[in-house]
Amino acid sequence: MPLTRTFSYQSTLPRLPIPTLTETTSRYLKSIVPLVSPTELKITTDYVNDFTKPGGYGEVLQHRLIEHDKEQPHNWLSDWWLKLAYHSWRDASMINSNWYLLVKNHPATPKILLEDSSTHLRQGKFTEFQIKRAAGMISLMLDYKNSIDNGTLPPEKTRAGPVCMHQYTLIFGVTRRPLAGCDENVQSFPATAKHINVLVRDQIYSVDVFDSNTGSRLPISAIESQLQAVVEDVEKSDAQPPICLLTSEHRDSWAKTYRHLKGLDSVNRESFANIESSLFNVSLDDWVVDKSLTGMARNVFHGERGHNRWFEKCISVVFDNSGRCGVNGEHSPLDALVPATMMEECASREPASDPANVSSSFTLNKPFKLKWVTDESVIEDLKKAQSNADRLIADSDVSVLHFTDYGADFIKKFGKVSPDAYVQMCLQLTYYKIHSKFAPVYESASTRQFLHGRTETCRSLSVEQAEFVLGFLNKQKSSLEKYQLLVKAAKAHVEYITSASQGKGCDRHLLGLRCVIKDGEKPHPLFTDRVFKESTHFRLSTSGLFPAKYVLATGFGAVVPDGYGMNYIFQPDHIKMGIESKKSCKETSTLKYKDTLVETFKELGELCKEINPAAKL
Repeated sequence: MPLTRTFSYQSTLPRLPIPTLTETTSRYLKSIVPLVSPTELKITTDYVNDFTKPGGYGEVLQHRLIEHDKEQPHNWLSDWWLKLAYHSWRDASMINSNWYLLVKNHPATPKILLEDSSTHLRQGKFTEFQIKRAAGMISLMLDYKNSIDNGTLPPEKTRAGPVCMHQYTLIFGVTRRPLAGCDENVQSFPATAKHINVLVRDQIYSVDVFDSNTGSRLPISAIESQLQAVVEDVEKSDAQPPICLLTSEHRDSWAKTYRHLKGLDSVNRESFANIESSLFNVSLDDWVVDKSLTGMARNVFHGERGHNRWFEKCISVVFDNSGRCGVNGEHSPLDALVPATMMEECASREPASDPANVSSSFTLNKPFKLKWVTDESVIEDLKKAQSNADRLIADSDVSVLHFTDYGADFIKKFGKVSPDAYVQMCLQLTYYKIHSKFAPVYESASTRQFLHGRTETCRSLSVEQAEFVLGFLNKQKSSLEKYQLLVKAAKAHVEYITSASQGKGCDRHLLGLRCVIKDGEKPHPLFTDRVFKESTHFRLSTSGLFPAKYVLATGFGAVVPDGYGMNYIFQPDHIKMGIESKKSCKETSTLKYKDTLVETFKELGELCKEINPAAKL
């Protein structure tokens, strides 16, 4: 059977559609009902009617958007989305934009490294197993890169058909560059660099992973020796300033320091060029915070006080000195689903072995440390960066939940609803239990069935979901009535997320219409009233991942200061979830939300078993 190449379907993919004004505004109006009073709904309805009237403001913007689409090579949204969702957002990337992913332990991890007591793992020391696992994972990732570059990675398909594989070209050799006002990505495909960057104790090393003469792959043993050379060098050489800490800063502050550093000396320009071109980063931490998944998540997410990370690299693989592995990802080039797919594949192949074409004889350049020329201004900026990183980290309340009472199989057989819809009901019900109000919800819906598609918002809070929440908490309702409300709400959820994946949610279209408003034109009241702002204040920012076995958890920061950020993964018999909120908000608590969510899972599970007692796992 002939091989279907990675990008075989790209030319056949349709362009991202532009919904009609009626489709979008109707969906928008329905989505705000649980959030507003009858009076506010009437006012917003009047705005919508005025906006969509023949020859009105909306039709003018719609025409402009259609013309804009004709001028774009891939789709009407991608450039705006990259700029507005990521590059012009000036808050620090660390925690606010970057995501984390935790990988299952290596099957050959020494038992002593898995013990709760870490007395044998001294702070400030690296371990042999840590270096060995890192070398193997680097090799597996290079295998994956090779399959993308050669077009042998099988293209993905869903029930709707093939999906866009463009994001796979953005995993390797992509770095975000800080610029005043709006950043940019530095990238090329295929990435031709022969090196990675290895971070140890805030020192950044350029490490070749290909033969210096032939350009062929190095065996794992050679990569391991390269990493060992880095560790030995950092023990004896003078330390450079921790420039990597600056990547945790506010984007405009870092952009100013970045520009200053580049102007100071050509040495700095060469170091930046090396970082920006490298395939990916590896952080070797000479510490282990604690053995819990939550402790591991915090470390991968932001490191120890923001150190030993370059938060602008698309992929940074982190190994603490117990050999545990995770990934810190920069979000702007691609969505976490794509590198998570890579890490699931790589972790499933541990312990790593050399590919067949690796030669036993090779020539390689020794690793070298990147140098920096600084002045008093840079040193002062580093002090400020440390203070700001400490503040951000102290405010971030991260936790990982592994709910083991049941998983996707139970939900499908006893609940008889979509597992994703079921979890979304639990998330809203949990929020309402704690806060006594409904939360606007952002759930990522993939639009990769379209060329260069990324995501659309699924507004999971619906009229039906609100009815389910209130009905479930109503002691006068029978179990059957509560279950029927669950089924009805789940059906509405599936309809919305399906439409969103087909490019017919309301949020991206409304964004596009706002983007074509010309300078000096007054925005329509539809976009400026309180209701519009409230409906996009996503207190629950959520995303579901594929049923990963080797990815232990993923997570990201809350997108609003009084909200929660969470990512969940289904397994047949359990649910994995990363949760984050801000300690500075008196209304939110990650621990309380996590505990209440467990309670909700159990309660809804008991209801489903009561209604469908004949179901069997």
